[in-house]
Amino acid sequence: MPNTKLAIIGLGYVGLPLCVEFARKYPIIGFDISLRRVDELTQGRDRTLEVEEDDLKAVCAGGLRFSTQLDDIADCNIYIVTVPTPVDRHHRPDLTPLLGASETVGKVLKKGDIVIYESTVYPGATEEDCVPVLERLSGLKFNEDFFCGYSPERINPGDKTHTPVAVKLVVASTRELCCHF
Repeated sequence: MPNTKLAIIGLGYVGLPLCVEFARKYPIIGFDISLRRVDELTQGRDRTLEVEEDDLKAVCAGGLRFSTQLDDIADCNIYIVTVPTPVDRHHRPDLTPLLGASETVGKVLKKGDIVIYESTVYPGATEEDCVPVLERLSGLKFNEDFFCGYSPERINPGDKTHTPVAVKLVVASTRELCCHF
């Protein structure tokens, strides 16, 4: 996809390694609601130890930026949502972070944009729970004005062998997304 500009939404153990890898090839902004997290990453420190300090500092020097500001991701055209999906006390998925991230993206979504969800969810959650939020906040129509995909989370926290580069990521979508990472 020409002029690809990515935003990774959520900078935890899935989002940060993806940010670092994609930053080697594309302009990218890592977005998180935690100012503390953004500040530490901007300084080249990752308290989760998912990314080596030298790698983080190298991609930051090469243009990777981190932000908590919605305006900073407004000109992106691909959004990858990597927020946690905890379970509640009844062991049901709590979609609050996922729906919050969908609200964030929906506020800046433009015609032709792509949203890829890479959070652990049940089948149908992307289209049944997330897409209506995107449509409502953007005023756009799914599969006409914007497109979505889903990539099952395939990262094990702390696993230095099966990294985002070593593990093939599969993206399912309702149409060809026309981009190669």
